[in-house]
Amino acid sequence: ILNRNAEPQEKNSSYRYVIAAVSFMFMFVAMGLGNAPNGQYLAPVTREFGLSRADFSLTFSMRYLFTTIFNLLWVKIFTKIGIRLMVGVGFLILATAFFIFSSSSTLPGFYVGGILQGAALALCISASCSYLVDHWFAERKGTVLGVVFAASGIGGALGNVLVARWIARSGWRFSYRLTSFLILGLGLGLTSFVRTRRAPENAALERARAEPSGGGPSLAELRRTSRFYALFAIVFVLGWLCNPVYTVAPAHLVDRGFDPVFAGQMTGLMFIALGAAKILWGALYDRFGLRPVFLTSCACGIAALLTLARASSELSAVAFAVLLGFAMPVETIIVPLLVMNLLGARAYAAMIGVFFALMSAGIAVGNPLINFGYSLAGSYSPVLALYAGLFALCAALYLWCEREAKRFEKRTR
Repeated sequence: ILNRNAEPQEKNSSYRYVIAAVSFMFMFVAMGLGNAPNGQYLAPVTREFGLSRADFSLTFSMRYLFTTIFNLLWVKIFTKIGIRLMVGVGFLILATAFFIFSSSSTLPGFYVGGILQGAALALCISASCSYLVDHWFAERKGTVLGVVFAASGIGGALGNVLVARWIARSGWRFSYRLTSFLILGLGLGLTSFVRTRRAPENAALERARAEPSGGGPSLAELRRTSRFYALFAIVFVLGWLCNPVYTVAPAHLVDRGFDPVFAGQMTGLMFIALGAAKILWGALYDRFGLRPVFLTSCACGIAALLTLARASSELSAVAFAVLLGFAMPVETIIVPLLVMNLLGARAYAAMIGVFFALMSAGIAVGNPLINFGYSLAGSYSPVLALYAGLFALCAALYLWCEREAKRFEKRTR
């Protein structure tokens, strides 16, 4: 019996371009409508109910906490129900979250929505899109990943504009509810195009796909190596070094005498640079490999942090924004590339969700950490200089991991 969810061709099938387009749209819809415009609702909701912004913003904390938890569970869910059903369930839960937002009048209702939003995003975007690209593409994986992940920024730019208009014209409840219906229709429609290259005959084969034969050491072998745990440290610390920095950058620039409007514009410039960087780094990875891409990202990060620490002119602020934009792919497309190259294809599906969870955890820790440093030093500048040193340490640790991976490969030939 033909399995309609299976695509029997190998990785050179032209259907891989459909998968790439669908993955791009997953990111565009889930991040552009289902995440990026969160801040648009902060003022109208808190104003209507007389809530404090700090209390309402716990909704966003719930989102990140449960994204981390469900990224850790990603491989277990994947092996039980498969990629297509998992992504479909993710979009269904995400639509439900926004419907709950639209109906809520108390904080617990918004918190429940935040929990569902976080779980849903873990199921239907980063790890799932990374898996689909790895599953379908034997070549140009970096370029495809770069384009797919760039969709989150493009979708976020459009989503913020649309949501702001909907709220202004029809109110925040209407906007939440319309978003829910759009996510449901677009998400489930796109999910219907997801195919796997081979039809699993049973659950055992589906589990085997989580750790395919060949393509590097097994998970059990990796757990006995130092580089396995060193990569955990690299990804976790990288989570401190970009997202928390751009979050505090406007305040730091104002502290150093810049106009608040100009300081805010630097965040927008950084995201423009980030969109270009994702695509450029992906293409360069396909041509030159991971080492130059990762080390250049780290170099950009070091330069960005040191420039921000001492920013005194508009040119230096612009330089910071562009440099940080070219460093920030360490949070997104470089995560699956690190897993592919340092752990191998055999462990990829089992570990990709774990490492995206680790990145989310690093970002969650990094935001209060940088502000704790500010409270101790009275300025972000010393913390930024320390973070530049941590970027350099991550680069050095990566080189050690790469050397250890090559030594392991030689020993097992």
